[in-house]
Amino acid sequence: MGTLLAFKRKNIQPKDKTIGHRISFYTDAEIEITLLSLNMFGSDTQRYTIKTLKELDPLYIKSCLCSLKSSDVISSAVKKSINIIIDNMEEIKDANI
Repeated sequence: MGTLLAFKRKNIQPKDKTIGHRISFYTDAEIEITLLSLNMFGSDTQRYTIKTLKELDPLYIKSCLCSLKSSDVISSAVKKSINIIIDNMEEIKDANI
């Protein structure tokens, strides 16, 4: 008869599922930069304000911020502010799954 091989079972922890994203704004300048990016690179039919900012998808906001950052219309200080806004973006995870 042959020899038996022993296998060790790994306990794999399930990863948390991402259920959304959140952007936090800490200064008025960050809000103004975000509104500028939305009005320049967002939908042509809608003008964005602070009131409509709360209803938008954070990934859509991030794509508009990235478009503004890659353009030549802004200064390096504004590009740094855009990086701060994007870095402060968080994933919301559901630990119950």
